[in-house]
Amino acid sequence: MADLDLLHTLMRVAGEVDHPREVYSRELVERGLTGERFDLSADAVIALSDGGEAVAYGEAKPADAETGVFLDGVVHPGWRGHGIGRALLSWQEARARQLLAASGSDRPARIAVGAREENEDALSLFRATGFQPVRWWLELWRSLDEPIPEPGRALPEGVSLRAYSAELSEPTRLAMNDAFRGHWGSQPTTAQEWEEEHALEAFAPHLSRLAVTGAGTAEEPHVVVGAVLIDVDEVDWELNGGPFAYLAMIGVVHAWRGKGLSSALLLSALRACRDAGMLNAALDVDAANPSGAVEMYSKLGFAERERSVTYAKHI
Repeated sequence: MADLDLLHTLMRVAGEVDHPREVYSRELVERGLTGERFDLSADAVIALSDGGEAVAYGEAKPADAETGVFLDGVVHPGWRGHGIGRALLSWQEARARQLLAASGSDRPARIAVGAREENEDALSLFRATGFQPVRWWLELWRSLDEPIPEPGRALPEGVSLRAYSAELSEPTRLAMNDAFRGHWGSQPTTAQEWEEEHALEAFAPHLSRLAVTGAGTAEEPHVVVGAVLIDVDEVDWELNGGPFAYLAMIGVVHAWRGKGLSSALLLSALRACRDAGMLNAALDVDAANPSGAVEMYSKLGFAERERSVTYAKHI
């Protein structure tokens, strides 16, 4: 953690090239250095120049204990073209293989890495080192100046929509773990990871929406059956044309799908964002999402702005 300021500077400078519409805050960088399954002293490496400047950083972060490790790394734009990225990726893959071997599992495993499609230098490095493209991700945007329709159907009996509240934090975590069960690359979020993520300054509980059943009594407690969780990070507004909200998580538990909850939650959240002065809303989605989410977002006025791609090796 003593390298946090060096790493933040590196991420900010590299981000201006690699992610020109996103600002890397110190809080976000610090959050990325934590995790129950991530050992910073063993799973990450930093490269320094003779002058003490951070010129590269890489990590191998287990997605779960047995079946996957995700590699993330960056090289300072002024130090690219010298083989640092290739050396860094080699270290990361070796560490990923150690982690997978230590799990003791004989199940098929995946080492994954990703980048925006526009970052051809990174994609060329992935291909040159034996990684293959396996998944595409879409960044979708919608203007909140456009009319926001009413839901096409009434909520199911016994379901209400409400803003996120702290007492519903754990029911929401359980609901989202169920909602994303079976999604490619998704793993259950632990209670500690959930609390750390939603303690970040960007999380906007007043704009987030939950679909809830139950009377809230001891005999009939509240149960969360769907959610739209929203982040609002003002540091990114100038690079994106003004105030916008990021729909960080959208999901409905399996048993409640097909009842119109996703669109009802989403439309309620969009109206809340518009009323709070947001000009646009953004989200990311798996291009091959099995729930039909891409089609739903398109019908609700979202359009693609950019794509990212995940490359992987299966071992």
